[in-house]
Amino acid sequence: MSNHAPTAAKAKNDRALRFYRDVLGLERLHYGMWLPEDELTMEALKAAQKRYEDFLIDSVPEGARRILDVGCGTGELCLHLKDRGYDVHGLSPDINQKKVFAEKVEAPFHFTRFEDSHLEGGYDVIIMSESCQYIPIDKVFDVAAKALKPGGHLMVCDYFVLDQNAGELSKSGHDYEAFMAKAEASRFEIVKSRDVTLDIRKTLEIADGWTDKILLGADIFTEKFREKNPFIWKILVWLFGKKYQKAVSQKVLLDADRFSEVKKYEFFLFQLG
Repeated sequence: MSNHAPTAAKAKNDRALRFYRDVLGLERLHYGMWLPEDELTMEALKAAQKRYEDFLIDSVPEGARRILDVGCGTGELCLHLKDRGYDVHGLSPDINQKKVFAEKVEAPFHFTRFEDSHLEGGYDVIIMSESCQYIPIDKVFDVAAKALKPGGHLMVCDYFVLDQNAGELSKSGHDYEAFMAKAEASRFEIVKSRDVTLDIRKTLEIADGWTDKILLGADIFTEKFREKNPFIWKILVWLFGKKYQKAVSQKVLLDADRFSEVKKYEFFLFQLG
């Protein structure tokens, strides 16, 4: 295990991981890759996530041996990489991911942020599956170059922002043009790429449907209380109304059409020159 652990102030507590795993029963946290004929069901979502994982593993260059999974989530990808014979390491600054990884995968785990890591020259492949967006854009390629062997590969599969004036949708993900400029100025070259925006949109559609049902359910279950306790309800609205309105306003993040307009989900395989 890496000695470069984050301080208590920096260590993250990934509530999303706990919700997906403990509430929804999902071991994978990414969007997945759907087929056009897939129905919007939980089983289809799980299959799409497995398909995405298989795509990443199949994209590992021939001859690679040692792999670092940055932002390793529950360790599911590392587990299956190990099953295929790879020497895998996980990396994350999140205390829950650290705990789950230790329970699931017998492999080294680096409890640190990628940009703070000191992993010099040891890896054939670094995988960033929906984790690149959390790493400062100025650090992505520089730190990866130090951690890879000569000729090693950096695999990035993530969404990027095309329109910085898109409100809530522009708040997560690196700017696409800025990212490409950093890549061009780095020691890496693109050896493979694929736009997978259309392949992930059904995850947004199914999440949007769930959200509609949750909001409708909340309205139905509070209807009687609101009628009988109008004064208390006003107090509750005053106390928690802003959080509720924020949640409603962020529903745009699940609009698949709008996502496709202002964001791009892309797979890149870079090779260190």
